[in-house]
Parts: sequence; C-alpha cells; structure tokens
Amino acid sequence: MSVDKAELCVSLFTWLQTFPVPSPCASPQDLSSGLAIAYVLNQIEPSWFNEAWLQRISEDPGPNGRLKVSNLKIILQSLVEYSQDVLGHPILEQHLPDVSLIGQFSDLGELGKLLQLVLGCAISCEKKQEHIQRIMTLEESVQHEVMAAIQELMVKDTPDALSQETYGNFDSQSRRYYFLSEEADEGDELRQRCLDLERQLVLLSEEKQSLAQENAVLRQRVGQPEGEVAMGLTAKKLLLLQSQLEQLQEENFRLESSREDDHLRCVELEREVTELQQRNQALTSLAQEAQALKNRSQREQEEKLLISAWYNMGMALQQRAGEERAPAHAQSFLAQQRLATNARRGPLGRLAYLNMRPADKH
Repeated sequence: MSVDKAELCVSLFTWLQTFPVPSPCASPQDLSSGLAIAYVLNQIEPSWFNEAWLQRISEDPGPNGRLKVSNLKIILQSLVEYSQDVLGHPILEQHLPDVSLIGQFSDLGELGKLLQLVLGCAISCEKKQEHIQRIMTLEESVQHEVMAAIQELMVKDTPDALSQETYGNFDSQSRRYYFLSEEADEGDELRQRCLDLERQLVLLSEEKQSLAQENAVLRQRVGQPEGEVAMGLTAKKLLLLQSQLEQLQEENFRLESSREDDHLRCVELEREVTELQQRNQALTSLAQEAQALKNRSQREQEEKLLISAWYNMGMALQQRAGEERAPAHAQSFLAQQRLATNARRGPLGRLAYLNMRPADKH
C-alpha cells in the first residue's frame, strides 16, 4: 500500500520538529534549503554526518535554488552511502527523491521521500531506541503515518517475501519496532539474516515468558480476598504512620533540647545585662562625683584669685597713701616696706613703725 507523500511530509515534518535545530523550521517549505535536515542528521548519526560534513552545507542559500539543490544533493548522496556502507542495504530507486523539485519548488511529495530516508536512518542507527521513544511522544495519528512510512521503506520489490511480523510487532500495546536490513542475493547474507531472526525470536520468547510470569503474579494479587487486601493495606498504612510518628517524636525531642539551650542562653544574657546596668550606674555616680569635685575646685580657685586680687589692690592703695604722707627726706622704699610688715605683725611692730616715721610737719 503506497503512502501519500505529501501527507507523509506533514507528519514527518512534525517528527523533525522534535529535534532542536538552529536554522528556521516553522513550515515544510523551510526544509527546502536542506540546512535543517543536515542538522537533524548530525544529531541522529554524528559519527557519519559529522562537523566536517556540515561544513559542506551552505549556511544561508536564501532564494538561490541552485545552492538549495546542491545542499540536497550532498544530503541525499550521504544518505545513500550510509544506507549501503553502514546499514548494509541499498535504497531502492523508487524511494529516491528528486532534489531539484524540492530545491526549486519545495515539492512536498519529493520532500516526503527525503524525510522518509532520514526516518529510516534514525530507526536503524545505534541510538534507534532513543529515536523510537521520540516517535512515541507524537500524536497517535502522526505515529500511524510514521509506522506506515517505515513499513513502506522496508518492503522489497516482492511484498509477499516477508510478512509484517518479520520487521517487528507494531501493535499499540507493545510499542516496539524491529527493523531488519534488506535481503541480499548472496547466501551469506541470507544466513546472517536467519541468525538475526532467530536471535530476535529468542528475545521475543523470553520477553513473552517474562510478561506471562508478571501477568500471573498480577492475576494472583487480583484474586486475593478483599479482606486480606484491606488488611494488607491497613498494615502498610499503620507501619507508615508509625514511622511518621517516630520521626515526629525525634523532631519534638530535638526542638525541646534546643528550647532548653535557648532558655539557658537567655538567662545568661539577662544576667549579663543586669551586671552591665549596675556597672553603668556606678560609673555614672563616679562621673557625677568627679564633676562635683571639679566644680568645687574651680570655685576655690576663683575665691583664691579674688582674695589675691583684693589683697594686691589694698596693698597698692596703702602704698599710695603712704607716699602721699611721706616728707621730702622720706625713707627708702625698702625701709617703708619693712615698717609696713612690722605694723601688720602686732602692736610692737606698730609701735616701731610709728617711732621710725618722721615727725609730721605742723
């Protein structure tokens, strides 16, 4: 059954958009330059479509149809060589696209053929399981289109030669794909093909047996009485609650210990605050006393200065009065000072002072 290439192009474009590419990839027409397809192939099989190969692809062909066709020819030639040299089966001529129609007119039918070859490369490389899982994330309708494209790509010129089961079970329940290389004319390749099929058959048998055992276990669990199931669930819940209770008790004990430590620390800080307040009060009292002593000393100093000033002023006035009463033959200044000192010392000094003074003129 032939797949409509234009419709296939839309589905494969949706699959291609799951790859991160730096070039524009908003519509199927953006693929006509071949740049986005080249980046996808580099992610699918970087050992074959490597960085050196990418350098051969023109980065920005723009509307130049010749550059686009040149890019597409490089891609198609590399896909043909990869399929023949690495995968071991050539691509049938009916699956080869006309890259001129793609580059010049963005023909969706031919573009669908090219994307079909890219899909065949993805599901046949070493990381095919990863790419199959990527296909599984697409919508159901897109998955059907992709599976049809894979089946058509793997069918030989004689469709009845191999059945669908030869290439894998595409049942929606299993979601597994098995892809085999094309048969060759040589007997060695046929024998190798048979060995591969036998290995796959063994693997499928083992998987079937494993699934049967798992199914039996599930059926046995489903067949248990409801009471036992309920009791089992209750026991599990009880164990879970008991574990949670123990964890909460441990957390509570830790918080209690932390609270006691915080309380002791708070008491210690309160005691330190009290001591600091007492020291502050004592220092304040000492500062006040020191200020009072300073003020008292300052007052005493001021009183001494006043007394000294008054004394000096009195001495000056007395000296002036004595000079006004002294005769022309007055005694020397030193004698007068001596007399004044004796007069201050007492009556005897006063008498000596009077005797030494010259008689006043009448």
